Amino acid sequence: MENSTLSENAKRFMDYAIDTINAMDGAPEHSSAQKDEVTAKISTLKTLLNQLEQSYLDNTPSNMTLPVDPEYIAAAGHS
Repeated sequence: MENSTLSENAKRFMDYAIDTINAMDGAPEHSSAQKDEVTAKISTLKTLLNQLEQSYLDNTPSNMTLPVDPEYIAAAGHS
């Protein structure tokens, strides 16, 4: 996977998803070649989605801490 920003990965995924959806037009009349093309596009789309997920994970904090201790909230009577 090339090192792209989260927004670049999101744009790539969305652009390819639209291209894939457009390729699906007329599905009931598709030839074998067209079916193979769409199937390949869906496979690529899955790869792009995995790249987008990884990019998201790479761009979010890994050490997430709660701003307030949940026990303090419970003791104070707030929910």
